Amino acid sequence: MQHEPSLKSNSSEALPNHPDEGDDFEHSRPSTDFKQSAINLPFELYDPYPGYNSEAWKKKWHGAHFACEGPRGVDVNGNPDDMLGAYKLSTDALTPAPIFGSYKETGLGSGYCFERHARNSPYGDENRPGDGPNDRPQPSTVDWEEVDWGRLQQECYVRNRNRFANNKDNTPPLMFRFPSHEDTLHVNETLILPEEELRSEETPLRKWFSSSLKEHKKRNAILLRTYDSKKYTPDNLYHIRSMITELSLHSGAEYEVFLMVQIVDLDKRIFSDPAVYQEALDQYVPREFHNISILFNVPLLEAWYPKAGKHDPNNSQQVHMTQPLQLFSLLRPDFDLYWQFELDVRYTGHHYHHLEAIRKWAQKQHRRLSWERAAYFYSPYIHKTWEIFSNKVRRITDGGGIWGAITTTGVSPVGPKSPTEFPEEDDFEWGVGEPADMINVMPIIDPVKTEMMFRDWIDNYPDGKKNTPRRAGPVTPLIAVSKRLLRAMHHSQVTMGTQMMPEMFPESSALHHGLKAVAFPEPVYLENDDKTPEELESIFNDQTEKSMWNGASPHSKLAQYISYWWSAGFKPEYSNVLYRKWLGIDFEGNKTEQQRLCLPAIMLHPIKYI
Repeated sequence: MQHEPSLKSNSSEALPNHPDEGDDFEHSRPSTDFKQSAINLPFELYDPYPGYNSEAWKKKWHGAHFACEGPRGVDVNGNPDDMLGAYKLSTDALTPAPIFGSYKETGLGSGYCFERHARNSPYGDENRPGDGPNDRPQPSTVDWEEVDWGRLQQECYVRNRNRFANNKDNTPPLMFRFPSHEDTLHVNETLILPEEELRSEETPLRKWFSSSLKEHKKRNAILLRTYDSKKYTPDNLYHIRSMITELSLHSGAEYEVFLMVQIVDLDKRIFSDPAVYQEALDQYVPREFHNISILFNVPLLEAWYPKAGKHDPNNSQQVHMTQPLQLFSLLRPDFDLYWQFELDVRYTGHHYHHLEAIRKWAQKQHRRLSWERAAYFYSPYIHKTWEIFSNKVRRITDGGGIWGAITTTGVSPVGPKSPTEFPEEDDFEWGVGEPADMINVMPIIDPVKTEMMFRDWIDNYPDGKKNTPRRAGPVTPLIAVSKRLLRAMHHSQVTMGTQMMPEMFPESSALHHGLKAVAFPEPVYLENDDKTPEELESIFNDQTEKSMWNGASPHSKLAQYISYWWSAGFKPEYSNVLYRKWLGIDFEGNKTEQQRLCLPAIMLHPIKYI
């Protein structure tokens, strides 16, 4: 283990810029000039899935892919009514360049744009925009109240279980329980310890043998966070149905989607009587989602984590956001990666393409300087390529960067040991091909260097508030956390009662345990004509008290104009403005002039009151 390395004196400034130019569309000046109409663009069914059961696919993967039944009673694969539609662009130049993040460098680029009806009509949107020659035909109707998404996902898994390593015949009931004495007594058994290191012992024969074996596909859980007073609008329903269909059913159960519902009303004693539990489901969750929903409340969290701070029913969802995720990793250990979404996130593109691009990109990243790269926004216009950006980070980092676990009193790392004593001895190889344990789609920063609220909310760490190493992902509507990291977090909270704000706890735990963490450069747009891209890059990559991460920053109102951020309290947020424009409605819900806006694949947050 090592202590945190220092940064060079200029590291508190924005990354240095270079005027070199490129011919990629993302190297053009960032813009939010979205005006591309779907009218007269060629319509196509959008299919981003690998060539399941092809010869090349069968050489790599164990088992066979079997098509799964969808909400229309037929297999979704190849059924046009169950497939998202998109419009082919003649050139990437028709897509405005994002201020941060990249389509090209991440594999998110597709050459398509997405119009509201073509994207949502398979999931119940019957509001056709027109009858032009290139319009999508209306899919067949579905009685959605009679759809059982839990049954469809479970049957899909059973059909495909031979593809997966953890291929149990039956999964446990989708219900949390209160802890027993044995759960506390045997908490050490929940940890996933480092696997035996074979790197130094590998022989050419072992390498050949391991490369010739077919791989089992690893499964992903999607947890959509919601609460008992949530009102499910048609837009919410389209969103949830699209995630289940695109991520789970089409992929043959590579993903499985769940609703994680907090019952804030403590008069509903959901764990005292199965009838009360069912009553809460009936009252708070649409019928079609009953069998993918798992309920929790404050008494459950208090029982499992009595040492870990206060559990106020009015703020427990914010303060203890990772605890239900930790418990889910115990209940359903058949997943390797757990994605947590807030329900007010929207994605205009294809969910499978999106999450697979994130997962694969994260797996390709090497560990050397990964924490340091994660601290900055990558701007194609300013930094050009990801390689140039990475080299700039290396130049301003002193001491080779973080290398393995950071020494933290009371923590026995569960991550692997670094292959070399010093990072400079590694040729950017360690971590390549290793699945990430912590993924954020926004920077992961050292909050100590900022005036970020709650940066010192650190309880029950032996090194105290001042000396405990920490990292934070201040924008967390979407995160992905591995089973290994969640188990380490669970163990720490049960045995020591450690607590941080949820924007810090997974990231800091990964730091303490030497686990792989990455910040995916998600394409982000910012609507602002007052500042140049150079000024914006400098503001957002500032690592001082003037940082955007400081709520009192003079630049904090810029959060109103960014497509993916936290709910900053400024109205109206650009994410809401753009999404309503795409839907063709105003802020009163009235239809606007139908422009048939066709957007690139953009993740938007927050989306409220639609």
